[in-house]
Amino acid sequence: MGLTTSIMKNFNNEEKYISAKKRVDDIKAFYTHLVVYVLINIFISSIKITFNIRGGESFSEAFFDFSTFAVWMAWGIGITFHGFAVYSESTLSFRRWKEKKLQQFLDEEEANFIATNNQLGIENQEVDFSKREAYFHAKKKVDDLMGFCWHAVVYIVVNIFILSVLYFVTNLPFTAWYTYATPFFWGIGLGIHAIAVFGKSVVFGKKWEQRKIKDFMRKEEQRNHWN
Repeated sequence: MGLTTSIMKNFNNEEKYISAKKRVDDIKAFYTHLVVYVLINIFISSIKITFNIRGGESFSEAFFDFSTFAVWMAWGIGITFHGFAVYSESTLSFRRWKEKKLQQFLDEEEANFIATNNQLGIENQEVDFSKREAYFHAKKKVDDLMGFCWHAVVYIVVNIFILSVLYFVTNLPFTAWYTYATPFFWGIGLGIHAIAVFGKSVVFGKKWEQRKIKDFMRKEEQRNHWN
């Protein structure tokens, strides 16, 4: 029996509740995003059409102008991926990938717990608690990895769309710095996201974590001694 199976049996009800609540929260967030997307784009398009008509264009010219729906299309790509990310969790291939990554991270977390306890001189008496902690740590890693992957995909697709529009529709040269403004500044955010997901072990390694655990344990013992 694998580690994932045993942990899921021990914490089945709690995990079902947490997973169901996360699904509900994700669906609520998507519908909120969808409503905001529609309302804001109607507002922006109305202003754009009004200004075009005041500039001498007919209603049909103003309405079918490319710039009227540019935001709809660019933002629409993002919201499409948002919806796909929310509803693709029910697909078989996605569940298999998630279970595989969860098992991988579980094995790593369990090994880390045992190594940390041994180095700190703590007996592995609370095995169920350690497995519980390992499971939720691993699950958070999977969720963080999924979030970054979706962020990266949306970044690539949206910026390809924006660059294509700037080049083929507005005829902006690729040598102009503002052509790359969105990919550059968004790329900084994506880089920070990547560091948050993958850089924890580099910035805060296991030795640092174990040292901080020892410090907090010593402080807790001193506090209990004085109390």
